[in-house]
Amino acid sequence: MQIKNGKDFWAGLMYIGFGAAFFLIARNYNMGTALRMGPAYFPTVLGALLVVIGLMVLGRSFFSKIEHSWRLFEFRPVNFVAAVVIGAFAYWQIKWLTETSEWLEFAVVGASIVLFFASFGKRSLWQILTATLAFGYLLRPFGLVLSSFLLTIGSGLVSPESKTKEVVILAVALALFGWLTFVVGLDQPFPVWPEFITG
Repeated sequence: MQIKNGKDFWAGLMYIGFGAAFFLIARNYNMGTALRMGPAYFPTVLGALLVVIGLMVLGRSFFSKIEHSWRLFEFRPVNFVAAVVIGAFAYWQIKWLTETSEWLEFAVVGASIVLFFASFGKRSLWQILTATLAFGYLLRPFGLVLSSFLLTIGSGLVSPESKTKEVVILAVALALFGWLTFVVGLDQPFPVWPEFITG
């Protein structure tokens, strides 16, 4: 079979990979029921949906009417192999990493995910994904306001057309909006400011 749509091919593999990862992670938690959901329920359902969507998109890549080479979607095998090696190390040594240092665990797992993102597509794609990943890691130690600000700066300056002044104004506005919406309005227990400021 010939790959006729490279974007669909790699997107399908990515969906299947993320779905399978959710399944593997969820195995260690209680499933619960639809009425009383356990911590494994959502990632399991989400993983199943991602795998199904991934199979559909992957199948479409062989029958698409859009004819172009699969090489259209950049693939960097060195980054991919490094991501798999570091990810396997993190998976098998997670207990040791957690006991040694939480930041070491974040660094190793984060490096694996960033390298995986950097294996596919253009630079702007993996930079935005990396900024989003950094937001998740930095939310607790840096607080909602600073993490939102850094997320917007990190993803906003990816485009060469971006203007620094506009991105900074947007970052301040989104950080303020996030604080007002989630902490003030919805009373969510997010840390607002960094730990080193609040003590």
